[in-house]
Amino acid sequence: MKRRLFLFAILALCLAGASAASAQTQMYCVKPDGAAVAAIVLPYGTQHDPSVICNAVVPQCYLTCGAVLQLQDGRSVAAGVPTVQVTQQMLQRIGNPAPETPAMCAKQYQDCVAKCRGDRACVAYCQSVRSGCGTGNRGQ
Repeated sequence: MKRRLFLFAILALCLAGASAASAQTQMYCVKPDGAAVAAIVLPYGTQHDPSVICNAVVPQCYLTCGAVLQLQDGRSVAAGVPTVQVTQQMLQRIGNPAPETPAMCAKQYQDCVAKCRGDRACVAYCQSVRSGCGTGNRGQ
C-alpha cells in the first residue's frame, strides 16, 4: 500500500513538472494609442523582449507595438484579434539576445529608420530603442 502511494506521488510530481515546463505566456501587442493588434503566445523560457517579438511577427505592428500581459482600462480579452503562436524557429529569425555593442546599436537604428518610410511615429520608436540600446549590458 505504501509503495503504491509512493509511486503515485512520484508520478504526480513528474506530471506537475512536465506541465510547468510546457507553460506558455500570452501577451498582447498594443499600438501606441492602446489598441490591441494581436496576441502572441510565447514558449516557456523565452529570453527575447516580448515587444521585439510583437514587432517581428505581427505585420500590423510595423515597429510601433509594445507588449503587455493584460489589457488595461476596463478592456477584457481583446475580442477579434488574431493569436500568433510563437515558435522557436521564429525566435531564431529574430536573433539571439546578446550584448549590444555600439556598432550593433547604430546598425539596428539605421535598419529601423530605413523600414519607417518617413513615418514620424516609427522614427520616434527607432530613436527610443536607440537610446536604450546597450544600456542593459552591465559593463560588457
